[in-house]
Amino acid sequence: MIEQAAPTCEGCGKPLPPPTPGKGRPRAYHNSTCRMRAHRKKRQPGRAEALVILADLRLPVISERALDQLDAKTLAEVIRQAQAARTALARLTELIPAEPAVNGTVATVPAQSAAGDELAEHQATPEQLAVPVPESASVTEEPVTQTPAPVAPPPSEAPAVQLREVAGMRPTAEQAAIIDACASGVDLVVEAGAGTGKTTTLRMASTQMRGRGLYVAYNRSIAQDAKKAFPAHVQCSTAHSLAFRAHGRDYKHRLNLRVPAQRTAELLRIVEPLRVNRDIVLAPAALARLASDAVDAFAYSADTEVMVKHVPPLEGVTRAEMEELRREILPHARRLWRETQNLDSQHRYTHDYYLKAWALTCPKLKADFVLLDEAQDSNPVVAHLVQAQDAQRIAVGDSAQAIYGWRGAVDALATWPAQKRLYLQQSWRFGQAVADEANRWLNQVGAPIRLYGNPAMKSRVLPGSCGEYADAVLCRTNAEAMARAMSVLENGRRPALVGGAGQIRALAEAALDLRSGRPTSHPELLAFQTWDQLRRYVRDENSGSDLRVFVRLIDDYGPEQVIKAANALVEEKAADVILSTAHKAKGREWPTVLIASDFSEPKRQENGDPGPIRRDEAMLAYVAVTRARLTLDNEGLAWINEYDQL
Repeated sequence: MIEQAAPTCEGCGKPLPPPTPGKGRPRAYHNSTCRMRAHRKKRQPGRAEALVILADLRLPVISERALDQLDAKTLAEVIRQAQAARTALARLTELIPAEPAVNGTVATVPAQSAAGDELAEHQATPEQLAVPVPESASVTEEPVTQTPAPVAPPPSEAPAVQLREVAGMRPTAEQAAIIDACASGVDLVVEAGAGTGKTTTLRMASTQMRGRGLYVAYNRSIAQDAKKAFPAHVQCSTAHSLAFRAHGRDYKHRLNLRVPAQRTAELLRIVEPLRVNRDIVLAPAALARLASDAVDAFAYSADTEVMVKHVPPLEGVTRAEMEELRREILPHARRLWRETQNLDSQHRYTHDYYLKAWALTCPKLKADFVLLDEAQDSNPVVAHLVQAQDAQRIAVGDSAQAIYGWRGAVDALATWPAQKRLYLQQSWRFGQAVADEANRWLNQVGAPIRLYGNPAMKSRVLPGSCGEYADAVLCRTNAEAMARAMSVLENGRRPALVGGAGQIRALAEAALDLRSGRPTSHPELLAFQTWDQLRRYVRDENSGSDLRVFVRLIDDYGPEQVIKAANALVEEKAADVILSTAHKAKGREWPTVLIASDFSEPKRQENGDPGPIRRDEAMLAYVAVTRARLTLDNEGLAWINEYDQL
């Protein structure tokens, strides 16, 4: 019998201790330092990365043999220059007008196409717009995950409808069915997959609808863009804008008021600390912060009064202790909400407060039909407000992208009072290869749709091909994104972090306090008195998982270095690579995307089979993989391969 060699650490190369029976997968590293060292090795520029980028630039004359002759430094420079050229060419497609047909060749679609800007970028032909995707155009005959069969029919089997021009554009069969349903006056839900041109579909539908319309956008930039495109009889606004005009103007002078937690405690007359257990004592400022967070959660909800459930949970506190703590906080939170409604109050005031106060008056919107966009991410207060209207109510979104439940958002699509449910499954953002990858995750989510790729796009899914030389690297956590930013800085390149580094900087500053033995006011770390206490907490396999990556980052680099790196980040337009969490990448897209390695594989079952994938994690993975247009390096989610065999 041949003795099997002991596994070695991927970071330092030394032998690893034998795995403990029944404790899941064998270890790959000795510690977090080895893990980071291995990560840097894997991210060194190589021939595979260069081939991917050069292929995107349509430069087949560059051979593998030629690349083999370059040293590491020269190869890295080739990749950097090629990546910059690829990004520039992608942007040029938005600026250069389409060429006319030559020698019988079909011309590209002008910018006003039925799938909107996403379609116009990628030059699908009018024939591809006018009819469902032909079977011969797909990379595969059907999406890779067709078991169980989707509820929605594929575009090639969509109900027969008359394809006519609407508002100067020619809709697809799916879009035409939605337009007809909107014009009929029924309440409607539209499940629209990633990149399927849902806003353009709503715009076309609104031209066929009579009466006064209201399009409720998710954020201000979307509302401003919609104002330029929607017909004059449709008002385009955010819910906050509607509330500000009706109620919030009177509180404008308080919106920029900064009120420290200690001052809130004084105003609420909280003067005594509260002992939660033997180890945790909350100061008055911490109690005031919990009361303030409870009011924030109430303002986000559809409830009519502040309740114990609105007090947020604390890391490191048991369920029984949390229930008692919530009962202590509730009177303070209710008083705080009453005080915020006083025009002359010295308490903090937010945009969500005037939206909530307005919604509690049960306002009637001046509209015959209301279109709620991104309904899967709606504030409960907004969803309830729209549903209460005596008007035609249409909700549009993608339930598989409902990734903000952790902050109180609800998937309004799931419970919308609709007479019809229709679907948009033809994506124009990417080709069939990325669509197939997205469908694997839609299958795990249990979504009723499957995506079909743009036949004019030649997307590719190439695990392990891009390294950090992708246009964007998507991470599961802020801490992992920051760790990669530090690695990029070490290599002399310029990283940008979507949304900025404010959150991770605040955590690092809180770590400075805890390592110095001082309590912190950071809301996620209120229950911890010292760094060692937090470190012990995250070692517990049953709790603290969201903080583990952050603790490892601080232990590896130190809070001072993390803060220094946060201050060294650049704007996206000046960056060599863009880093983001999957949450913050929602609504964005890039030519080439790398999925980072912190999307953890579920723990294995006792029999060794893969464990079940949490639905919220599958939704986050779906959002991540659908950000890529041309090339997707799904290395961080490659463990999904094993689930395809089940």
